[in-house]
Amino acid sequence: MAYIRQKEKAHALRQQGRGINEIAGMLNASASTVSYWCKNIELTKDQVNRLRQKQKIAGIKALLVTFEKKRLQRLLSVQSLMSQGKQEVGLIKKRELFLLGLALYWGEGYKRGNDEVGFTNSDSKIIRLIILWFKICYHVSPDRFILRVSINELHKDRAQKVLQYWVAETSLPQSQFTKTSFIITKSKKIYSDPEKHFGTLRIKVRKGTNLKRQILGSLEALSEITMVE
Repeated sequence: MAYIRQKEKAHALRQQGRGINEIAGMLNASASTVSYWCKNIELTKDQVNRLRQKQKIAGIKALLVTFEKKRLQRLLSVQSLMSQGKQEVGLIKKRELFLLGLALYWGEGYKRGNDEVGFTNSDSKIIRLIILWFKICYHVSPDRFILRVSINELHKDRAQKVLQYWVAETSLPQSQFTKTSFIITKSKKIYSDPEKHFGTLRIKVRKGTNLKRQILGSLEALSEITMVE
């Protein structure tokens, strides 16, 4: 008797235009059983269209769930690798800072021309690191730094904002910043988010002739390395 009632309920639900899987879930029966019960029931064209639309929506939802799971897995993986990377660095000793600063200066510092010590970069983190390098490894006092912001002329109306950004990032007084340099280029580069563009910052060290020679000597020693112990 219970079997017959289940079958009748399945028929009624199917005639309402319900899907096989939906009916199976409602009656706690297998989809194959419900399909067998309802094999002779024909749905109207509207009912078929509604079922197809529901299946499409269900498919999209399933894809979104899958994408979200993958996104969360990717985020967890990134966080894990970032954490691992930080642990591998650990505490930086003075000699490690010295070599790290030399590598940065080798790439972005003044090496030719006059005896000026200078470094230019657009990344505020690198700028802070090179300032720390000068202070810790060469005992350069903060008042010896001369700084200049360079930015495309398209951002001229943001000049003061950009200047204040670098003042805050370096923790050095604005009085040590010279007049902002505006770069005039033929190609008008369009930034995806102009408000996050802060140009580059050049750092010079006053009375840096001897320091420049010392740094160049260290870079020459690095260039002669043939093996690592």
